[in-house]
Amino acid sequence: MAFYNHGLQPPLQSLRRGLLAFTLVETMVATLIIGILVALLLPAIMKAKVKGLQTFCTNNMRGVGVGMISWAESHDGNFPQQLPRAQGGTLPFLPGTIASGGVIANDIRPFLYASNTLGSAKILTCPTDRAKTPLTSFSQVKSNTVSYFTSVRPKRSNLNTLISGDNHISLQQSAASPIGYRPVWSTNRHDLYGNILFSDGHVESISSTNLGQIFYKAAAAGQ
Repeated sequence: MAFYNHGLQPPLQSLRRGLLAFTLVETMVATLIIGILVALLLPAIMKAKVKGLQTFCTNNMRGVGVGMISWAESHDGNFPQQLPRAQGGTLPFLPGTIASGGVIANDIRPFLYASNTLGSAKILTCPTDRAKTPLTSFSQVKSNTVSYFTSVRPKRSNLNTLISGDNHISLQQSAASPIGYRPVWSTNRHDLYGNILFSDGHVESISSTNLGQIFYKAAAAGQ
């Protein structure tokens, strides 16, 4: 005997679909919750990304340190900036390359002279330096293509002197400064910090507040 549904009850299949389907309100609530979660997580994700890029830059700086120190060890402990050209170094500095205060220079020749020990030109570009394209060879190394400065007076025997560091630095006149200028990071490349490579090869993340003391010690130790 066959039984027919005369509209008094929905078929079992339709009933199941109705129980499983989201209502419009439920869909809107779910979308809203997802949006809130994304908004809460996005700053943490972006911060982690920035931190990761800063770590990448720190590793680049360490690579520069290894290469420059290796070059120095092959030249009686002298960096390229400490030797005249006749002895394989870069002295004297090119006119106009030394920044006010006499600690850092926009002179890329030390990187070129040490290219054999640096290994790869890629380490001269910071991944957060949006104005620079990662280098593929040392033939592309120019003053406006690298992300790091070179130090004027590095000394292998004194860790207060510098080899290199992030070059997004501006120098503000200051009568209270021993070198006449107060250095600050000029852009937010590393979340208000920057990397400095010291003459013993270690790298530190330095804030603008502490950057001046690093420069003053480097200037005094380099004399």
